[in-house]
Amino acid sequence: MIYHINRATLKATATPEQIEAALESWRTQGRSNPVIKSFVVGRDHGGDYAYSSVFVLEDLDGLFEYLTHPTTYQTDHLGLNLVERLETFDISDDDDPDLNAKIQELHRRRNELNPEVAGMLADVPAYTGSGVDD
Repeated sequence: MIYHINRATLKATATPEQIEAALESWRTQGRSNPVIKSFVVGRDHGGDYAYSSVFVLEDLDGLFEYLTHPTTYQTDHLGLNLVERLETFDISDDDDPDLNAKIQELHRRRNELNPEVAGMLADVPAYTGSGVDD
């Protein structure tokens, strides 16, 4: 299993309506994308972020389908311009010693397939995550 986690703090200029629309977009991803086995969206407790989402995926194929699904891109277009800080990462119980490199490559491929989203990610003031070049 792969748990894909997004942690975000939004800009002070984000309105309550924009925040709720972004959170609802994450929820729409979870409800509408068949590769997502389960998900949670809500406030981030115990960390330096305001909101988080966790999407549970079966394997690398599922992760790539999630990353390139239309609802994921819709969330990117709706929310990335609102984000002040963003961290994305993946957790897995898979013992494959090359899993990290494979996950990183999927994130890089996604960004290559959609340069507009890659540009929006680059515009986030503080972003760390899978597939980000150092």
